Amino acid sequence: MKKDYSQSAEKLVIALGGKSNVTRMFHCMTRLRFYVKNRKLVNEADIKKLPEISGVNWYQDQFQVIAGNEVNELYDALAQKGLPTDEGSAAPVSNANKSIGSRIVDSITGCMTPMIPALTAAGMIKVVLTLLTTFHLVSDTSSTYQVINFIGDAAFYFMPFLIAANAAKVFNVNQSLALIIAGVFQHPNFTAMMESGDPIDFFSIPVTPMTYCYSVIPVILMVWIMSYIVKLVDRITPRIVKLILHPTLTILISAPIAIIIVGPLGGIVGDALAVAIEFLSAKLGFLIVGILAAAFPFIVMTGMHHALTPIGLNAIATGGSDALIFVSQVCSNVAQGGAALAVAVRSKNQNMKQLASASGISALMGITEPALYGVTLKLKRPVVAAAIAAGIGGIVGGLLQVSLYIAQNCLLAIPAFIGEKGMTNLLYGVIMILVSFVGAFVLTCVFGFEDEPEEEASPAETPAEEKKPLVEKIQIQSPVTGTVQEITEVPDATFSDKILGDGIAVIPTEGKVYAPADGTVVSITDTKHGIMFKTSQGVELLIHIGLDTVNLKGQYYTAHVANGAAVKAGDLLVEFDLDAIKGKGYNPVTPVVVTNIDEYIRAVGMAKSGETVEHGACLLTIV
Repeated sequence: MKKDYSQSAEKLVIALGGKSNVTRMFHCMTRLRFYVKNRKLVNEADIKKLPEISGVNWYQDQFQVIAGNEVNELYDALAQKGLPTDEGSAAPVSNANKSIGSRIVDSITGCMTPMIPALTAAGMIKVVLTLLTTFHLVSDTSSTYQVINFIGDAAFYFMPFLIAANAAKVFNVNQSLALIIAGVFQHPNFTAMMESGDPIDFFSIPVTPMTYCYSVIPVILMVWIMSYIVKLVDRITPRIVKLILHPTLTILISAPIAIIIVGPLGGIVGDALAVAIEFLSAKLGFLIVGILAAAFPFIVMTGMHHALTPIGLNAIATGGSDALIFVSQVCSNVAQGGAALAVAVRSKNQNMKQLASASGISALMGITEPALYGVTLKLKRPVVAAAIAAGIGGIVGGLLQVSLYIAQNCLLAIPAFIGEKGMTNLLYGVIMILVSFVGAFVLTCVFGFEDEPEEEASPAETPAEEKKPLVEKIQIQSPVTGTVQEITEVPDATFSDKILGDGIAVIPTEGKVYAPADGTVVSITDTKHGIMFKTSQGVELLIHIGLDTVNLKGQYYTAHVANGAAVKAGDLLVEFDLDAIKGKGYNPVTPVVVTNIDEYIRAVGMAKSGETVEHGACLLTIV
């Protein structure tokens, strides 16, 4: 019989601070991962009591609940409860206290992390294909090769679509609109126009030729810009036609910006970079190889590496005497592999160990995206270590005048070092690779990184101060004697729709209002019918005596306390002439509303509708 997870999911929702406290939920192999508005509302103690849960951890702003093999079922049950899943569009991380550099890195990794499984699979397929052709098990002209190649290439080729979907969640943009922008970048007709070599313009504005397959930054940057375009369009479109005009204008504004300005930036800068490299290689000599090797991961992220490929191919075609592009790529890719494998050795997180191991091997074989986006860039310091090591390796290669005779960018470049310069070039190439790999590995170990906590963290390992429940039950006494009525049944939409907050109502049978708890009378309206009260525990209450009784202008009401008065539970606050108020045709129902309910999980009525309650009895429990 299939296990029912609905009860555990309900308890988990309450312990997380309610649905309104969760902005985003997703999961990995063993953990449910949440972003919440107010972490003080999360009751870790109650979560640990659930039979499916083996532990909890905070990782920066992310709350992780370790559910082991039951993570998928529990995730589905939570999604059915209405928690915003990873398919929604909520901002996952607060960047208020982070530097600009950290915000940029976090945004990029936030867009890339969900696609790491796809990139890892694609990278390993490429590795398998490389091994098959290297050992002549499959010919690179066979249909088998072609099929495996496009299977492995699909994730990279359509990367803009995957990134756009994830960026929409990060920047709170409609996912369909973001995907359309990716589609604009990669539409077959647009691609054909770009590759034709013919001049292209949009209303006489020239469009720079550029291909966007494999690119990262242009799509992320465009979706980020869209987040502001959406807000602008929302302000200028009339409500009556918003459904039609809003998405239309968003695309009509975004698409030209994408193909005229944002997209070509990578190509324009790439062309300038190519010219600069040719110039600097003549001036700086061996140093340019190191500079380029250190910068290559970031060049790839912008898509500018496409502009450098012709330079490298031309060097290969003319004898390989100055193939600095591919030499620097070898250093960069091997360094990424070394840094990722160092993470695999040092990390105590089993998931990270597996990812870093696989992506490290993939990087050594020339596929660096899983290592870059899933490990080194995500952990920040390893990518710095890899860049430094690649730079050192590149300088060594430049000093030794290492040449490549076949276009290759990974460990398989070792045979490509054999050429006109003989075995000496091979030896120097191997030394360059070793410097890049060992340097990245050692520097990553030296620099360290902020590791995610171990998956099997037990409650006993949690610091004592974290074991204390962060959510306490607060009891509110009934301020009046009378008959209980659900807040949703009050014949006033302001209360029944919970516009002011959640709570309960009492139809009074006695004309006296008492303090519902120890606290302070924040204010009493001039008409004496409304009392703003704050308990000593911080709960803010509105006690509203009667509906529309503001029209009585204070008649029939007598206040016994002044604004700011400190009172004890049960102290008399206001008296009112119940019969006179009813005689004037006013409904005396008295809503008791928790106006700062967003700071709590919920307000639970302790008496059913229609039951009689005495003043001083428990009316509400707030958790």
